[in-house]
Amino acid sequence: MPYYLHAGPIRVRYENGFLRYLSLGDTEIIRMVYFAIRDHNWLTAALTFANEVIEQTDHSFHIQYDWQTDDLGIQMMGQVSIQGDADGTITVDWSGKALNSFRKNRVGLCVLHPIEGVSGQPAVLIAPDGERTNGRFPTYISPHQPFLNIQSMRWKPASGDTWQLDFSGDVFETEDQRNWTDASFKTYSTPLSRPFPVTVQPGDAFQHRIVFSQSKQEIPAESVPAEKPMADNPTTKPRIGVGQRTDGPPLTDTEATLLKELNLSHLRADVFFSLSDWQTRLSDAIADAKKLTVPLELAVFFGNDSAGELRQLQQFLQAETIVVQSIILYNAATLTTSNELLQEFVPDLRASWPGVLIGGGTDDNFAELNRNPFDFSLVDFVAYSVNPQVHAFDDLTLLENISGQVETVISARHLSGGKPVHISPVTLRSRFTTRAGAATERLNQPADPRQTTDFGADWTRRSLQALTNAGVASVTYYQSHGPNGLMNGDVIYPLASVL
Repeated sequence: MPYYLHAGPIRVRYENGFLRYLSLGDTEIIRMVYFAIRDHNWLTAALTFANEVIEQTDHSFHIQYDWQTDDLGIQMMGQVSIQGDADGTITVDWSGKALNSFRKNRVGLCVLHPIEGVSGQPAVLIAPDGERTNGRFPTYISPHQPFLNIQSMRWKPASGDTWQLDFSGDVFETEDQRNWTDASFKTYSTPLSRPFPVTVQPGDAFQHRIVFSQSKQEIPAESVPAEKPMADNPTTKPRIGVGQRTDGPPLTDTEATLLKELNLSHLRADVFFSLSDWQTRLSDAIADAKKLTVPLELAVFFGNDSAGELRQLQQFLQAETIVVQSIILYNAATLTTSNELLQEFVPDLRASWPGVLIGGGTDDNFAELNRNPFDFSLVDFVAYSVNPQVHAFDDLTLLENISGQVETVISARHLSGGKPVHISPVTLRSRFTTRAGAATERLNQPADPRQTTDFGADWTRRSLQALTNAGVASVTYYQSHGPNGLMNGDVIYPLASVL
């Protein structure tokens, strides 16, 4: 159950150990203050809380509790104390102690800044040695950290007041979480310039403090925010397709009949040449596409013998009576598109498959497209995948992050010089943990329990509405059937009705 507390004029929502929506009136200033324990694969350990005490008055509050985790091979415990004062100052003290040895990428406090009213706005960063830097929260999604080496930061949102955060216990920096479709900027420690993962030993202790307050110092007048671009208003709906089921049998006639009522645009099939049965899997996808009477979208992952692999694929498809609507070219090792791959294959593909749209980007999050741009003139569209729980998994965060999908579309269009954007695929959870194991990990991708619920349907409706308004050309949602699909047997999931 959430608690709504006040630190003087600042209203706060406290829920499940964390602070959310630090607001002045109707203006959100801070999205969230929380802590995270992340392992060597960037997986986030589950937390449990005990001995929680909440004391509050009309103008102040104090919260304290104990926490622990025994997840992902990580055992830690610690305490949290949160003080909200009548002058609007909020202080968060966090401590933790390792109980076993493990490898970590991150441990400690984080702050999320909202996008609305903050994107494009000026900030002043103060380093541990006192050096001051004038900066600005980025308008388009920044591929790398916009702010580094932070001990204190002041910023001035569009609402006009100036706010301050002071950090201790480590060196902090800020990343643009829109890269992963989170609707926030995140200030965290430890800097990514330091080697990771790091081995933590039993008994190792950590202690962080964050102090939030209204600043008495103004931001320099010369820091003028840039105007934020708006998404184009589309005139038509995007093409909507589904992915091939990877963890079970092909479509039954009953499932195909039900799915055909959705008038889908395409069926996406992944071709990993590293899988010995790639031809069997592609044959299954072709059979499913024929049952649905839709063309294929091929996501092709090339290895060391890319030229030979393309020849195998072309020879295989020559014997099939199936229409290929689009093909996305990826390097299997990185799940991204390179100039070398495009320069090698695009001329041949244009000649042999003149009606097929050719795309490039990443099968990973938008971050990998943003950090690995290529010659966009060689492709017809850019593509990347979306899942809403790279960093957090609760329902509220998933709904918040829908607006982050729109941000990626705006930045993808800007990055590529206006190329059409294909989101392929959208899933509720990540399809793999490591790039090296992506081909096999996605074959047994565990389903999010919300896939079959009304919440899953509501999230899908909001996602589709947001992407439509942002002007995407094509979206691939989930899989056709099975636990990660739109239905399973004769059981139709509520989210199918959205599509």
